[in-house]
Amino acid sequence: MKSAVASLSNEKGTNFTLSDFEESIIGLDTEKATIICKELKASFGVEKVFDAIERALDIVGQKYENGEYFLSELIMAGEVVKEALKLVDTTNFADRSGKTGTVVLATVKGDIHDIGKNIVAMLLRSSSFGIIDLGTDVSAEDIVDSAKERGARILGLSALLTTSVPEFGKVANRLRSQGLKEHAKIIVGGAAVSEKMMEYGVDAWAKTAVDGVRTCRDWATRGVANES
Repeated sequence: MKSAVASLSNEKGTNFTLSDFEESIIGLDTEKATIICKELKASFGVEKVFDAIERALDIVGQKYENGEYFLSELIMAGEVVKEALKLVDTTNFADRSGKTGTVVLATVKGDIHDIGKNIVAMLLRSSSFGIIDLGTDVSAEDIVDSAKERGARILGLSALLTTSVPEFGKVANRLRSQGLKEHAKIIVGGAAVSEKMMEYGVDAWAKTAVDGVRTCRDWATRGVANES
């Protein structure tokens, strides 16, 4: 695989390959990733740069699940990608995002923690999802109204505090009362979540950010993520 990439690299006249870029992200090397990204975006184009980011983050996610990487490495990988993306035309990024579907993300009312939510947002963007990040301490009304207005079919809710967990049920009930529940999916995550969350009327819960993204991808392949 690398030899094929290398030959393409030589044709394009760059000293780096897409594999080099992927390895810099997996290796959590911000300086190297930004240097390579700056050259590759001109040589290969933005689309291939995004594809490389997605492949690299998939591997980072696998390392996290296998216990090779911990939360700090997962966060660092996100920071590496964030710095690299500063070199990419944001209009091109906007053109790509939303291909897979649209997701509303929010930390529910009464909770201001957002690290996990931000990691999920980064991973979803790398998978071409359009993200509507409402931030923290968001009411059920604002979450559902935003999903309705933007035609989002997936709602990703986060809670670190157990006292905020009942907000999941409020979101599900509001979706139901507005006749939207059959067209949308709710996935929840955070330190406070467990299998018991299903009692609140949500569709899935995720132990890790990687699990959550995998579920969203699965829904997208079945047409759940796109507005009908």
